[in-house]
Amino acid sequence: MTALAAIPNPREPLTLRELRGPQELAATIPLAHAIWGQTDRPEDTVMLRVIQHVGGLVAGAVDERGQIWAYLEALPTSKVGVQHSHRMGVHPACRQQRLGERLKHFQRQWCLERGITHVHWTFDPLLAVNAHLNIHRLGAVVRTYLPDQYGDMENISAGAASDRLQAVWSLDSPRVTAHLAGRAQEVWPEGEAFHPLHADLPEKLPRALAMQVPAQDYYALLRDDRALAVEWRRRTRPVFTRLFSEGYSLVDVDLARRQYLFTQEVVC
Repeated sequence: MTALAAIPNPREPLTLRELRGPQELAATIPLAHAIWGQTDRPEDTVMLRVIQHVGGLVAGAVDERGQIWAYLEALPTSKVGVQHSHRMGVHPACRQQRLGERLKHFQRQWCLERGITHVHWTFDPLLAVNAHLNIHRLGAVVRTYLPDQYGDMENISAGAASDRLQAVWSLDSPRVTAHLAGRAQEVWPEGEAFHPLHADLPEKLPRALAMQVPAQDYYALLRDDRALAVEWRRRTRPVFTRLFSEGYSLVDVDLARRQYLFTQEVVC
């Protein structure tokens, strides 16, 4: 299918698998527009087929009629055993079904069966829901900040610099195994979290630091109050940059409190 014909039935099973043939690959284009907006420029069918041909992954969540409601695409890299995950998106009507998390589990199994042990991807530093999935639920770690990684963008993130965090997912590590099993054991510091709009980082940093992030979805904030959204980007960029330069890692996310946890401990 090449268009989203209906709203999915939550009781209808969705199968996670690699996408096959030009028709299924083409169906990711209207899906991408439903996820990221009509101005988004997703990869076309030819490029998706190229990704598959060179050893990459294009997978989706497919219903019994062949409709695709979520998809993921990932590419091989120049490093042996490392995959770069380029896109993952879920149709807005399906976002309470943990399809994104299920797709990442599918990707992990697919990679391990092929000797791939690490997956990297980028995401917006201020999207707490994405960070919670990537860091808390999947067990990825972030140690790298990429300012304005993609330049000006025309999709739902238009209006703010395209800064990104780079997630590193060590697929068979004890940390990832624990997080996937719901046994995250990070210790959060007591007291009030650091708020980047209210203060600068202190000269002497603690070994563990909790940082506040926007209470509202960042892309919604960008739409509703662009000045405040841009201020969040401006104020947090030097915070992330300094923390990572001094050996900190982003190791956990508390979604209820909208806080990130940074530590200097070595993460295995």
